[in-house]
Order: sequence, then C-alpha cells, then structure tokens
Amino acid sequence: MTIRFLVNPSSGGGKGAKSLPRIRELAAATGSDVWLSKDAEDLTRLAKKAVGEGVERLLVAGGDGTFHQVEQGLAGTGCAMGLVPLGRGNDLARTLQVPEAVEEAVEFALHEPIASIDVGRVGSFCFAGYCGVGFDSEVAAYLHSGSRVFKGPMAYPVGVMRNLLFYRSPKVRVEHDGGVIEGSRLFVSIVNCRRFGGGMIIAPDASLTDGLLDLVAVDDISRFELLQLFPKVYKGAHVGHRAVEIVRTEKVHISVDRPMRMFSDGEPMLEVDQQGVTVEIWPEALRVVGRPG
Repeated sequence: MTIRFLVNPSSGGGKGAKSLPRIRELAAATGSDVWLSKDAEDLTRLAKKAVGEGVERLLVAGGDGTFHQVEQGLAGTGCAMGLVPLGRGNDLARTLQVPEAVEEAVEFALHEPIASIDVGRVGSFCFAGYCGVGFDSEVAAYLHSGSRVFKGPMAYPVGVMRNLLFYRSPKVRVEHDGGVIEGSRLFVSIVNCRRFGGGMIIAPDASLTDGLLDLVAVDDISRFELLQLFPKVYKGAHVGHRAVEIVRTEKVHISVDRPMRMFSDGEPMLEVDQQGVTVEIWPEALRVVGRPG
C-alpha cells in the first residue's frame, strides 16, 4: 500500500506546526514521505499530485478547512483520505469516528477500512460538510479573515455575537426537489455532514452515505430570538422551531437578492447573486478512512 502524509503547518492556530515532529517520526516508521502545504491552493495541488503518483492513502493532518481543500483534489479518484484532526472543530473527523490524539489517528488512518462517502457539488467545487449563504457565511468570513481574537471552540460563538449587530438578511429563492422556499431568510445551509462550526448539530438526520442533502433554511427572526435559538443547535434541539425548515433533497438551486459569498466547511467558494447557483449530491465520490455510520 502506497502511503503519504500531507500536513498543514498553520492548521489549528499553529497546532499543525507543533505536531509536525511527531508526525515525521510516525511517517518515518512507515517509510512514508511527509509533504507540507504552503497555502490552501497548495493542499489541492498536492492532493492531485498524490493521485497522479498512485498514492492509495493520503494521511492529511489539519482541520476541516484543510480537509475541504484536499477533497478538491481527491473527489472522484481512488485515493483515500485518512484524517489526522488538528483543527478547531474537527467536525468531519468526529463524524467519521477518528480518534483525536495524533498517534491514534495515524494508526486509525493506516489500518481502518476505507469507506466511500457522498459529497456535495457546486460548479467545480465539492464539499463533505456543508455550504451556505447568509448569516452563517458572514460568520465564516469573519473566522476566515484571521482577525479574530478568540481561538478554538469559542471562535464561532464570538463570530455570531460580532455579526448580530450589523447583519441584514437577504431575500432568497431556493428551489429543491419538493418545491420552493422564498422570502427573507437569516441563512440557508445545504448540509451533508450533521456537524459543523465546531460541534453544532445543524441537521441531525444528515448522513454522509444516504445520497441526499439536508437543506436548512431559517426565517429572518429577531436578534433576541436568534440568541435564544442558537445554543439549542449544539444539541440539535432547534429542529421543530417555527423558524427552522429542513428539507431533504438531491439538488438545490439558490439565488439571493444581493451578491454574497458562499462558504463551505469554513472556506470561501464562490459568489451567489440573483442568477443563483446549483448544489447537488455526488454519491460515493470521496474515499475516506473512517466509520461514516
């Protein structure tokens, strides 16, 4: 079996760099090379290079953003991604039941069976977790900017509070397999993995292997009501709230009344406007080492 390690040194606020010496030791024990990424685009480039060189398992050390960039190079290929979680949230790794400790995660990635999971697809981009526009994408933009003071699990709640004061909900049109959602919405998320944002259970019934996307649309509720609703998302208890609509679908077309950046797994993807974009499921497109359930 051909194995390679790919490490994002800047992941997890520097956790990747701190873990690098131990990862080099573990890689040496398997006789494998260790590649270091320079930036987001480099992660995708190196993933594609691994595919071209016949790597069977690419052990990727980083967070959800790192895994997202690597997915762009691995989706639709025979190379499997083993996850070594070093990020803030590690939502995909936890969903795949990957251990948190570096040594255990590497052992898991080397020896656990390979599974095929679905990904969402938007134009030339794909995602294992989610994509969306609206309030959540504004929070993601803040987190991605690097200007935040808080790190770790507190980063997302702080981003929410920061954006509460200035955010204005867009008017959306969302076409799905069963109908249309129209009007002002706080945000619209298209979900493949039930966890996002460092542990929020945004779509409790979402599955990486069911061939469906979970469309989550939240009405333009007051800031006070949002503050009451937000903590419930960490347990999936927001489901059933009058402002929350969840639809299961294979395809979504979404447009908004003003240009907004769509984010996916915490990473910027493309701009959405009145012309809209189409998001669809790509069944069993990504090979991973893990237990998708």
